[in-house]
Amino acid sequence: MGKPTEGVETPVFTLTKETGSPRQWHVIATIALGVVLAVVLSACGQESPGRATPLGERAENDVPLNPPTLRFHVSADGQVDASPDLEAEAGEVVAVVLENEGDADYELRLLDPEGDDVFVVEAPAGGRGDGRTMPRDVGPHVVEVYPVGEPGAAEEFALEVSET
Repeated sequence: MGKPTEGVETPVFTLTKETGSPRQWHVIATIALGVVLAVVLSACGQESPGRATPLGERAENDVPLNPPTLRFHVSADGQVDASPDLEAEAGEVVAVVLENEGDADYELRLLDPEGDDVFVVEAPAGGRGDGRTMPRDVGPHVVEVYPVGEPGAAEEFALEVSET
């Protein structure tokens, strides 16, 4: 850069000719308010980094909207048991888990009051099947658990679906 030219004023940007005028303070306050709002709004809906658990470390059904879980278990000798709280609400998600310790594949069917399929899942021998469903009809539903291909050997469990 060269030497400043004598007699030429360097332009200075100001909002008004007077430093500290009400208009200048108004602009500064508006910008500051915008920055504060941006910071506050950007943090909305986020978990605190210190409290957040990585998805890989969360428990089986520990998700933000943890639905009730209907659990069914097939023992090694083929006995089928169910969790004691077989209840659901119409229009609400419910998790269904079928744990199979038997040596045959098992199937679980959730049937609505008319007998139509709402949800079907298979659990391989020595494995597990699970998923989520949302019963829509209020009233008594039936859960059938049986070896794949043998629906006549089904164990039946009553599931009451109530209004939300």
